[in-house]
Amino acid sequence: MKIACLLLILIFHSLAQAKRKTEWSLHIDTKFDATYFAQAYGTDTNQDLYKLELDPIYDWRYLDSVRFYVKPTFIANPNNKSDEEKYFFDPTETYLRYQSDSFSLQAGCNVFTWGVTDGYNPLDVINSKQYFDPLHSRKLGAPSVVFSQTLDIWDYELIYIPENRGATLPGEQSRWLPREVFVPQTPENDLVLLLPESLHYNYGTKEDLDDARKNNYALRLQRHGSVFDVGLTYFEGVASFPLIQPVVTGTVVAVSPKTIVQVDPDVTLNVKNYRIRQGGISMTASSWETLFKLASSYTSSLTDDPYIQKWTFENVLAVEKTFNLGESGLLIAVLQKSIIQTEKENDSNLSMTEIFRDAWMLGGRMSWKEVWNFSVLALYDGIHGSNYEELTLTRRFWDAWNLSFTASLIQGSSETPLGVYEKNDSYTLTLSRSF
Repeated sequence: MKIACLLLILIFHSLAQAKRKTEWSLHIDTKFDATYFAQAYGTDTNQDLYKLELDPIYDWRYLDSVRFYVKPTFIANPNNKSDEEKYFFDPTETYLRYQSDSFSLQAGCNVFTWGVTDGYNPLDVINSKQYFDPLHSRKLGAPSVVFSQTLDIWDYELIYIPENRGATLPGEQSRWLPREVFVPQTPENDLVLLLPESLHYNYGTKEDLDDARKNNYALRLQRHGSVFDVGLTYFEGVASFPLIQPVVTGTVVAVSPKTIVQVDPDVTLNVKNYRIRQGGISMTASSWETLFKLASSYTSSLTDDPYIQKWTFENVLAVEKTFNLGESGLLIAVLQKSIIQTEKENDSNLSMTEIFRDAWMLGGRMSWKEVWNFSVLALYDGIHGSNYEELTLTRRFWDAWNLSFTASLIQGSSETPLGVYEKNDSYTLTLSRSF
């Protein structure tokens, strides 16, 4: 009897000790958006959208060694006319991690951010993305195993993804699909589709060429210094944006210098995921109270298809500086230049890469008394003369609520990769809170 009592005491003592070694937290981030588009665009698209986003966060830790982290994303957009966009769920970040003094092993759904530049980051290719709004794409959690280790000023990271997600494209009634002119990617860069007012998109076949989504892997090696950091990256796997091939019927109205087709109302979009291999380098240097950034990548297609660029060389240079505005204000300003070269010309207006082929970006964020925030983003496409501006004013209330107003403005020809969205000028009111 005494032995049994002693065992019970030891068990309860062990449980109490274990309880003291563990900690957990549960929060939820909430956000409600009301968006109004200034112009009608298409016959069966939304001119206003009302969206609720919930991001619950559960974080459990045992000592400093084990962490279980869950941060899924749920979005309800019930008035969206595209069924694919009405409700969206993604596990986003859901993983179990073991951490020692020098290395960590992590398994689950993960989100990776490689590279150092903002706005356009050519090294940020590991996660597939959701493109319901291509100018504000959202990363999808990649089911993966991650091993990382730190060795003094060096660290490296290995990633294996058994099967990547592949891109999630705009819905069939989306304003973010071409509605007036569609310039698809073709081998000879010689086709223009004139779209009818009563247009009906539908997605056809979805192919994975060369098992593009399977067995993706990546490696990053970094060196950290007091003034200068450098990183080398390697990735092999599915391209973040697929090849989209329209299937149409219609009437040819011109054949030179490009074939122009007046399209019938029904357009089928076939989607092909393809495999790429990318090597990249990133560098940051701090001097004169200014941060200098470089990201450069060389990407080759492992899929032999005349519609796909065999190689792409991307370079981004950026300068970032912080200014103090008296005792209560702060301004962070960024100037960025992107230069992209490819195997052959591509006039497609459904290409995210083409927006940044020769582009300037200017960004800034100003905060005042930790209550007011104002941010601005300006993008200029130097090849086509298109431009994009986004301005956001945010006010914090009661240390928990944030109310924001955002204006997004786009100018350009509908035949260009940025101007295709010209009629998507929008104004958004956002209310957010963390619990």
